[in-house]
Amino acid sequence: MSMPDLKIEFVVRDRSGAVAAVVTSHGVVDAQFATEQIARGEALYYAGPDSYVRARVRAVPSLGGPYLYANWDGTKRNNLHDLARGLKRIDIRSRAEAVRSTRPEWLNRLLGRAKAYLAA
Repeated sequence: MSMPDLKIEFVVRDRSGAVAAVVTSHGVVDAQFATEQIARGEALYYAGPDSYVRARVRAVPSLGGPYLYANWDGTKRNNLHDLARGLKRIDIRSRAEAVRSTRPEWLNRLLGRAKAYLAA
C-alpha cells in the first residue's frame, strides 16, 4: 500500500500564529495528527504557492513538540504561513471552555446577552 500524497491548500493558525490545522483536497487535518503521520511515514504532505512549485512538508522537532515546516522559496522561514494569509485564525478550546460548552446553546446565548446587557 502506497502512502498518499496530500497537497496542502490552506493553513489555519491559532491565536499564537502556530499552524493548528491544514486543509488538503481530502479534508481538514489537525496539525498534530499530520506531524504524527509524517513521523510514522503514513503520508506525504506537499505545499506550494502554485501547482508548479511544491515543497515537501516536514515535521520539525522543537521544545513545544513537532511542528509542520515547508520551504519552497529558499529562505529559512516557514512558507506554510504564506498559505494562511486572508484566513481567520481559530481559537483552540481549553478544557474549561469545553466543559462550559456542554450547556444548551439557548442558555449560552441567554447568558451572553445578559453579560452584554450588564456590561452596558
